[in-house]
Amino acid sequence: MVDDVLDALMDDGIPERSFTGVSAGKFEGVRERRPAGRASRLSEVELAVLRALRDTKKVRLISRITGYPEVVVTKAIERLIEKGYIDEELSILREPEAVIGRSRKPGKSSKLLLIDVAIAIAVLVLVIAIAYYFFT
Repeated sequence: MVDDVLDALMDDGIPERSFTGVSAGKFEGVRERRPAGRASRLSEVELAVLRALRDTKKVRLISRITGYPEVVVTKAIERLIEKGYIDEELSILREPEAVIGRSRKPGKSSKLLLIDVAIAIAVLVLVIAIAYYFFT
């Protein structure tokens, strides 16, 4: 039961192959794991733990920061070590783009600026309409 919950929380969206059927022989029902060190997407839990590792190395504090139980945090740390994002001393070796963030130009985008202008015009028209109603 606990393994099912941990598997669901640690799901990174990449399906694992399972050996089933007669041709698999003695490996029937055994799931194949991805090789360690292979770059793959990180789950939401793993990203939260990786962000918390910037501040502290203690599992109990990481658990409090992220809001996940210590068992889940420990499992996430194990998976981050397998994937090569951290080492055994919990030092961050490399960070995925989701943690670093994409570099964007500072300031508002043109769509947001257009929406702001439209809202300002709508408020101005509303104020003029209310003034016209009360003063004429």
